[in-house]
Amino acid sequence: MKKISLVLVLALMLFSFAACSSNEAAAPAPAPAEEPAPAEEPAPAEEPAPAEEPAPAEEPAPAEEPAPAEEPAPADGAATLTGTAKGFGGDVTVTLTVNGDDITAVEAVGADETPGMGSLAIEQLPALIIEADSAEVEAVSGATITSNAIIEAVNAALATK
Repeated sequence: MKKISLVLVLALMLFSFAACSSNEAAAPAPAPAEEPAPAEEPAPAEEPAPAEEPAPAEEPAPAEEPAPAEEPAPADGAATLTGTAKGFGGDVTVTLTVNGDDITAVEAVGADETPGMGSLAIEQLPALIIEADSAEVEAVSGATITSNAIIEAVNAALATK
């Protein structure tokens, strides 16, 4: 009697597992229908990443000598310096005001940089450069090429001093 009960319990378990595995196979079928909707939402978030991927092709371009230029010094002893470097969307020009060895003002202009990405570096880095009193600042995440162009332009401008 025990043997028969054991065989029946085993058979019942086998059918239960078979039924569960067939339900699992049927359950994932609706999941792929639901997955494209979330896959479409991250796609716009991933679109900027490919925009940054061509960066290595453009990074060698900044290896060219930036075009620094020195402007006339203001009367108070401060000097205004300008440097230009190649950013992601084109040239990035930085105008510095220095008083001795102190960087007192920084203005970065890159009209063709990507709005919302490169523009963040143009907005944020000048204050960081003034605070650090140096071009040795970290790049803005997501705007590495523009950040590096700003830093390179600052260094080029300081080299004319």
